[in-house]
Amino acid sequence: MRTRKTRRDSLTAYLFLAPALLGLVFLTILPILGVIAISLTKWTGLEPPTWIGMGNYEQIFTGDFYFAHSIAATLYFALGAVISGIVYSFCVALMLNQKIPARGFWRSVFFLPYVVPAIGTSIVWSWMYEANFGVFNYALHFLGIHKVQWLQNEKFAVPSIILMTVWGVGSLIVIFLAGLQNVPKSYLEAVDIDGGNAWHKFRHVTFPMMTPIIFFNFLMSMIANLQVFVPAYALTQGGPSDRTLFMVYLIFREGFLRNNFGHASALSLIFFVFIAALTAAIFSTSRKWIFYEGA
Repeated sequence: MRTRKTRRDSLTAYLFLAPALLGLVFLTILPILGVIAISLTKWTGLEPPTWIGMGNYEQIFTGDFYFAHSIAATLYFALGAVISGIVYSFCVALMLNQKIPARGFWRSVFFLPYVVPAIGTSIVWSWMYEANFGVFNYALHFLGIHKVQWLQNEKFAVPSIILMTVWGVGSLIVIFLAGLQNVPKSYLEAVDIDGGNAWHKFRHVTFPMMTPIIFFNFLMSMIANLQVFVPAYALTQGGPSDRTLFMVYLIFREGFLRNNFGHASALSLIFFVFIAALTAAIFSTSRKWIFYEGA
């Protein structure tokens, strides 16, 4: 009787798991295997693929100038966006965790940019960055400073996109805010009893207790920003002078604009391995600076 019930329970569990398992197989595993196969061919999509083995990979590492340039541009953007976003969102969360007037309203205001569609955000920011009538250049003109070609200047293109990205980190603010509200009040009260001030509370209680949240936000933000695409597609098309030729946009350009699907597939696999290795490296450092309560 028990065996029959166990089998019935197992069958029920597998039936509930079936949609997720089918999605994993058909939407993740099989497409990855397909990309691996395509990366070993030369295929334009207009004629049957031609097997070339490791030819695409050899070309990427020996003759593709854009690959190294794109990796550098992607890392520059990702590091700037992640560090700026973590600092900004953590500071905003600290502010929103205080007893301030209309706290619920301000929480909604800072979260709102996250739910705005990315392409719409890019269009609005492109107007703000416009060289002749944009808000930023109007402010510079008001201060007596010469206008700046924000998205056309090699020095300012990536920082301009980083600023736009940091503006939309509402999800990080919410996660930080949830973590701050879970800091044990007894620890903070103990600091008060010992004669500590607000800095002591932050340095010895709040920040150590928040390190797991900081690690999570840093890791997820790094993975997301390494795969940035919409700003490069909507604002700069990889320019100026390939300064915003991020890896995902390079893959898109090779595959869907130049019909070089084999080369694009090889690029995507290399980029996948690169992100996986970087994620593993970040995880390897976590034990040295993350504090868990009771550990």
